[in-house]
Amino acid sequence: MPKKAGLIVYLGGLRSGKSRLAQDRLAQELKARKLAAPAYLATLLTAKAGKDASLKQRVASHQAMRPQAWATVEVGAQLEASAQACTAKGFDAWLLDGAGAWVALRLEQDEETVLAEWKKFLALARKTALTVVVLDEVGLGGVAAHPAARRFADLNGKINQLACAEADEVYGVQAGLAQRLK
Repeated sequence: MPKKAGLIVYLGGLRSGKSRLAQDRLAQELKARKLAAPAYLATLLTAKAGKDASLKQRVASHQAMRPQAWATVEVGAQLEASAQACTAKGFDAWLLDGAGAWVALRLEQDEETVLAEWKKFLALARKTALTVVVLDEVGLGGVAAHPAARRFADLNGKINQLACAEADEVYGVQAGLAQRLK
């Protein structure tokens, strides 16, 4: 019998449909594997949106898409600590949506620290029955003129490469369609 995927990645651009596809996959796997304690690891928090009505709407849209039975863990910039809390609480399936927002919150830190925390998250995710990760693809354009945009693209790209190398399955998403890459 083939080994079931433990780490699944959905990688796509803004509004590509990657979050919906990742949530649908998690829901399917919960039933198929009889997993009963899912956690949604949220990196964009309503409280952090402030007066940004568009961001608040995006967060609300993601909240409305997922089942209320799924526990929500507000990650913010604390990815490793959130993963440890999920482990301690016995959550057997995780959905991290999305890693790009976490990277954006960590831009002020040195790259080595951010990458080390990401690797620790991946190690904890590997010990969980199922982890689905949503990654933001930003590498389809030219080199950004602004230093912060370049830093984000570079760091986000490294995070994506590490996750995809570690993953059992990787899907590229465009226009709501997923194509298996790995």
